[in-house]
Amino acid sequence: MRPLLRAVWPWLLVGVIGALVGGGLLLYLRTSAAAELVVWRAPHAAYLALAGLLVGVLAFHLHRRRTATMGYSQVGLVGARGLVAWLADLPGVLRVVAVAAIAIALARPETYRTVTREVDSIDIMLVVDMSKSMEETDLPRDRLDAAQRVIRRFLRRTSNDRVGLVIFGQQAMLQCPLTSDTKVVEQIVADLSIGDVPELGTAIGDGLALALAQLRRSDAKSKVVVLLSDGDSNWVTRFEPDEAAQAARAMGVKVYTLLVGREDGGSFDAMPVNPATLHSIATITGGDFYRASDYESFDRGFQSVRTKLDTTKRVITERVPDQQLFVGFALVAALLLALELLLANTRLRRLP
Repeated sequence: MRPLLRAVWPWLLVGVIGALVGGGLLLYLRTSAAAELVVWRAPHAAYLALAGLLVGVLAFHLHRRRTATMGYSQVGLVGARGLVAWLADLPGVLRVVAVAAIAIALARPETYRTVTREVDSIDIMLVVDMSKSMEETDLPRDRLDAAQRVIRRFLRRTSNDRVGLVIFGQQAMLQCPLTSDTKVVEQIVADLSIGDVPELGTAIGDGLALALAQLRRSDAKSKVVVLLSDGDSNWVTRFEPDEAAQAARAMGVKVYTLLVGREDGGSFDAMPVNPATLHSIATITGGDFYRASDYESFDRGFQSVRTKLDTTKRVITERVPDQQLFVGFALVAALLLALELLLANTRLRRLP
């Protein structure tokens, strides 16, 4: 072979075999996906296909230059003539194409289908105390951490309901409007920290009132508030706790209150809790009072009440994974590597 043709020939084989394999895999994608859209979960992994170029350079050029030579009395003994000579680089070509196929498999092509279903739903507003007293450590880590753990466990049990979040300290702020995406709410709750609202005060009434304002716009048949606080209301901007509770009662909204903190104080200098305020709110609205340290009782009680509430039928449209298409690419890569191994140990074996 002429030197230039000898250098280019392996890459021509890569192009031809790559086109044949790529065409077959493209047909596989189109056939498997049908009318569904193919989504690449890790599209940047496809850049690893460029590693095939490095493999080719090593196999077709550098390896040949560094390989030792041996003298033979007859070239026929090593099969260096004719078609075998033209196909001597075929194992390396198969390896290059296999690397490209592995890269595409790592990009994780998959299809999604759109599913529409009808679910029973209620609307729930979470109201969380973010005042300075929530830094007290009479519960594991601190009161805020205990409240966050209760809420996150609660959200994991809530699959079809719409949930919103209000936080309050000296002021109340809407942190998340009503949404059916509870994972988003859970992440927001996990990121809460003292200082997100002015913390030198506990305006329970204002926090509850803001949650009621959100529920007033809701079209759900049943609306619920879950209020977590240490109960020590010491700041009022517009609403006293009992005033907000009376408004909730007028709207038909039940408020479930959870006391965050130990009633015995926990330590000598710990800021006190006030269960009486939370008891009063729950009683006025027809809800129940619980302690954050007794999550099991709260969960049982809330789930029991939820089954008795009038639910709203909501139509939910979502995209769900349908087919994982990387398997075809992985199988093709495995077959190419197996064929390379077979050829490299039979007629196309390199010597030495």
